[in-house]
Formats: sequence, C-alpha cells, structure tokens
Amino acid sequence: MKKRIKEYLPYIIVVAVIILPWFFHSGYLFFTDMVWGPNMDLNWTSNYFLFNLIAKILSFVFSVALGEKLFIGITLFIVLLGGRKIINYFTKDKFIIFFVSLFTLFNPFIYDRMMYGQVIIVLAFGLFLFSVGCLLDYLDNRKPKQMINFGIYAGLVLQFSVHFVFFIGIIFLLFLILYFKKWHLEGWKYFIKPFFLAFVLCLLINVNWITRDIFTQNNTRNFINSVITEQDLLAFKTAGTSNLQVLNNILLMSGFWGKDQHRYADLTAVKENWGRSFLFLLPLILLGFIVGVRKKETRFLSIGLFVVFGLSIVLACGISFSFFQNFNYWLFEHIPFYKGLRETQKWVSVIVLIYTIFLSIGITTLLKTKTISVHKNVFLVFLGAIIIMQAPFLLWGLGGQVKTASYPVDWQVIDKELKCEKEDRILFLPWHLYMSFNWIGRIIANPSKVFFTCPVISSSAMEWSNIYDNSQNDDSQKVFEWLNKKGESGLLKNNELGIKYILLTKELDWENYLWIEKKGEIKLIDETPTLRVYEIQ
Repeated sequence: MKKRIKEYLPYIIVVAVIILPWFFHSGYLFFTDMVWGPNMDLNWTSNYFLFNLIAKILSFVFSVALGEKLFIGITLFIVLLGGRKIINYFTKDKFIIFFVSLFTLFNPFIYDRMMYGQVIIVLAFGLFLFSVGCLLDYLDNRKPKQMINFGIYAGLVLQFSVHFVFFIGIIFLLFLILYFKKWHLEGWKYFIKPFFLAFVLCLLINVNWITRDIFTQNNTRNFINSVITEQDLLAFKTAGTSNLQVLNNILLMSGFWGKDQHRYADLTAVKENWGRSFLFLLPLILLGFIVGVRKKETRFLSIGLFVVFGLSIVLACGISFSFFQNFNYWLFEHIPFYKGLRETQKWVSVIVLIYTIFLSIGITTLLKTKTISVHKNVFLVFLGAIIIMQAPFLLWGLGGQVKTASYPVDWQVIDKELKCEKEDRILFLPWHLYMSFNWIGRIIANPSKVFFTCPVISSSAMEWSNIYDNSQNDDSQKVFEWLNKKGESGLLKNNELGIKYILLTKELDWENYLWIEKKGEIKLIDETPTLRVYEIQ
C-alpha cells in the first residue's frame, strides 16, 4: 500500500496544486457547462446518468459541494494516469513517465474544456488514453485481460462522451492493421474471444442510452437527422479567421469555439506564453517520430500514427478550413451519426495522444545521449516546466478564475417552503439556458434543476450564434409559445405541464417577465432578495 501511494504521490501533488485553493472555501464551483446542486437528477436513460450517479454516490460520503471538487480532482488524476499508461509502453523510466504525462493534462485542449466546464469531456479523454494503452499492451502480449480492459475503458468513454466513438474507432482500426501485420492470420484465434467479451462489456456499460435509442422516439438518430443543421456546424466550428490560423490552432491543440465567448482567459491572447512552450517541445516530438520510424519495433506504429495524425488535422479543422470544407460536409451528410460530432475540434484529443507518444519516444532517445543523461534530472524538471507553461492557468484553482459560491439563503428557504405533490412542477424564469447570476458573477448553465427539490422546467434555449433552441424538448416549446404569446396559449389554464409555482429570479432581464402578475391565474405569494414566487391558482 505504501509503495502504491509513493508511486502515485507525484501525480496527486500535481492535482492538488490545481484544486487545493477550492478546499479553503465552502460552496460550489459553477461553470458555463457544469453546475452541481443538492438534487442531481438520476434519469437512467440519460447520457449523463453515470455522471449524476457518481455525484450521488459522492454525496453520501461528502457534501455535494465537496464531492464536486473531488470529482474534478479525480478527473484530472485519471488524465495523468491515462498518460502514464500510454508512456509506460515506450519506457519504464518512472521519471520520464511522470514528466511526459504532464503533457496530457497541461495543454490548450484540456484547459479550454475545463474552463468551459466540460469536465466529462476531459474525463472521457483520460479514459480514452487508458483504452489506447490497453490496445498497445495487447498488441505485444495478446493477454485477454488487456483486451477486456479495453472494452471496459471504451465503454466508460462512450458513457461520458459518445462522440469519442469516432476517435476510438480510428485508433482501433489502426490497431487491427498493426495486430494482423505482426501476428498474421494465426492471431485470429487469440483475438476473437477477448474482443467479443470486450465488445459485450462496452455495450453493457452503455445499455441505458442504447435501450432508450432502440425503444423510444427520443433517440440519437432522430435528434441528429432532424435537429442538427448546417447552422449548428457553423456555430460550433473550429475557431480561426483564416485557413492558416485554423491550422495553427489545431496544431497547437487549440481552436475550441467556446474560447471566443470571452468567459475565461484565452491562452491564445497571452503572447508571453502561447505557442512558445510547444516550439520547445516540437523538436522532441519530431525526433520521436523519426526514431519511431527508424526502429523496427515501432516503425509501422509510427507510420500509422502519422497517417491518423494527418487525418485528425483534416477532421479537426472541419468546415473552418476552406480546402477541407467539402470533404467534411460530405462526412456530415453520409457517415451515420457523424453529424452529431458538430464541434469537430474534439479531434484534437487524438492529436494530443499522438503528440504524447512521439514525445515519449523522443525524450527517451535524447536521454540516452551522454551529454543529456549526465544532467537527466535537471533536463526533466526543465521539460516539466516547459510542458506546464503550455497551460499555466490550470494551476491554483484554474488560475483563480473559478471561485466557490454558495446558493443564496433565500433559495434554500423557498425550497423548503414550496409544497409539491407528485405531479407538481416549478417553472423557472427568466427563460435562458445560460445566464449570469449576481451571486456567482459569471455566466453559467441555469442551476435551478439541480437545486430545487420540486421538479423544475427551465429553458433549453442556448441562444448562441443564430441558434435559439434546437433541443426539441416538448416542455420547452410549450413554455416558449406561452411566453411569446404573453400567457395567451392556455398553458396554465389547461395545466398541461403540471406547473404549480413560477420562480422568477431577479437576474438579467427579469423585469421583462413582470407581465405574468397581470394574469388572473398567477398569484404572487412571496418575494425575497433574489426571487419572486408565484403560485398557479
């Protein structure tokens, strides 16, 4: 046990340096795309079921707010260990493994996703690294355990982010080519059984949303075919105002569309750091590729990764790069479910993986030279510092940009006072999916659904880049019609949605909703510093 702790201690320290400031203060962490509260929904058919289940489990041992911080810490730890799994295939030197694993965490791809609150994307990426590490191990030893582990990790990846099916798919295709190149047709007898078990495990882990898609109308195919349009592809396209800038962003592991909303410090705008660290690392990555091709043991792997790297660049640029635009539009229209990957910048996750592999080979090779090996420790510490400077704002609570905050006291009081029967629900206004709250001081996803005990109807309108609301949520469409007609749609008179209370929080454009007080069926029953509470008569 002590040996295990000692082995993982450096990784734990790195994570602690990131999340420790949050433990000095009580309260939740609020992000644009992630909010936690005391009433996380456990919908078994939801794509977020496992995420919410983890939140529930943590809340049995810790407070929900503390559980959120621990969840983020665990996610970052998994990314580092996923990198460790990959690098361990190319070197057994624990110091090289540790310092190179920092690359998987301290890069613009992870930074942007963390700052926007897409923590489950980061978690999926970490598990993706584990799955690839298992494939590499199986390639050498053909131990069934590694293939079965791959199925488990791949299943968890898809549970957190189903978009990774394309990334896993392209790496698995490369693995198949390498496997049968190495083991020839005789490899079939070692491959079929463990692969079948891995496939079954992957399906079982995702049986909740797979069952939903098969037996209900609310399935992924219907959503992709009827909701996602060219407007979505334009709204979530890779960032960059020119072909050169788009390509530069992708090569430097950036290009996330969310950074242009100016909700956090943009690494591309920090001239003192942006890109310079990668320029130090690029020669080592190129060295790793050259050595990988020259060595017989890694030649075909390196060539295959280079091909995947080139394809990933084309796909990550998406429709933002004029030369690749028609090809990507063709993929969106003809490859099943590919249109669901409307933000193609996620392909950068594959690029980070490939950079990590070649960086591992390059550094391992360089440290075999006499001049560098004499000063090995100094070199590795310097290397670690350079890697961290790729995304220095991750340190110390994401650079102090995300601070803890507590739900208002009057929210807690009102939640206890509201009396809801089984079918009763709350309508939460203003009608925005993302909005600013004075008690937080930033724009976040509406947290009402995860806070109030009574089921809440809140907006699914993202209101981003000419997209108002494409969720196809029936409740949202009925409420929007009611709001648009100033209460003349008959929504409340017919009690179609079981709305018993309306909560109007005094934020943003809340005064535009005061017309509801003129409706005879709506009665103001309470007012607090941040809320107006109405009951439906």
